[in-house]
Amino acid sequence: MHKYLLTILFLFSFNNGLSAFEDPKKFPDIDPKYIDLTIIDPEQKVGFTVGDTITRQINITIKKPFHLVEESLPIVGYEKRYRGQLLGMSLVKSDYTKKISNEASSYTINLTYQIFTNNVVAKPAFITADYYRVMDPADPDNVYKYRIPELTVAVSPIAVFGQIKVEDDMSDYRGPFFIESLSFYQKIRYALIALVLSIIVLLYVYSKYSWVPKLNKLFSHVYKKFKKTSASNENIELLIKALHTSFDKTIRQTLFIDNKHVLYQQNPSFRNIDSEIDNFFALSRDVFFEQTKTHNISMTYDWLKIFALHCRMCERKLIVDPSDIKKLSS
Repeated sequence: MHKYLLTILFLFSFNNGLSAFEDPKKFPDIDPKYIDLTIIDPEQKVGFTVGDTITRQINITIKKPFHLVEESLPIVGYEKRYRGQLLGMSLVKSDYTKKISNEASSYTINLTYQIFTNNVVAKPAFITADYYRVMDPADPDNVYKYRIPELTVAVSPIAVFGQIKVEDDMSDYRGPFFIESLSFYQKIRYALIALVLSIIVLLYVYSKYSWVPKLNKLFSHVYKKFKKTSASNENIELLIKALHTSFDKTIRQTLFIDNKHVLYQQNPSFRNIDSEIDNFFALSRDVFFEQTKTHNISMTYDWLKIFALHCRMCERKLIVDPSDIKKLSS
């Protein structure tokens, strides 16, 4: 008795298996007016090799009263065949989303195939046509099919046909092949940017126009204020007073000819214009106190502006040698 039951169960299971793998081509074609189809294939059609993947997006809309039989969608792991022969194209990923409305049901199906075939020369590879089944729920006995077009790509060989000895194929005119050149070019780009920034900073620091915000700007302010003003006795007095004030603020006490060493201790650059500082104090004493000499107003004012420029440079420690004075004055 048990033997007969097992036999019946086996025949029943075998019959269901046959129906699951039945040929979809035997179903009649559905009227195209009920189907809207859009396929997005990869832009690359050539150059594939073993291990590469190809993704297709199928957008299909089925109008009422028909519905898609979702069991007819491709199954992950299925290998494409042509006339019973494996094509080396296997479905490795399949997912879909659906949206149902009163007028139609829309599906977005993403299929990813992986290539498991190669040849000694380039050859075509196929993702063969699929057949999706549709049916009217009110008439389940009548099932229809809709054909999804195939996709043809070209599979390239991993190496050229024949054997190659690397030592016999080396050439002085062909450089080495880099596996990844992006990081190399990025390093070159970063190095060039760092070089340009360094040059800009050095030119800024060592030029006579350099200026550090909120630092070393006492004489800079004096020079900018008077460099474009015209020569007059009043402006000569104002410029001398402004220079005295800047010296006093620099050493935080009143600067005289006798305590110049305090200025030199704080900023040795001023030592390079020692003689000019002596001339400045002599001029200041004559203008404000003695008034025993007659000065050429234009020449005196021009000399004071050059002296203010030299003080500005010393303030920023740009004069490191007496020969720099002529360069900066030009």
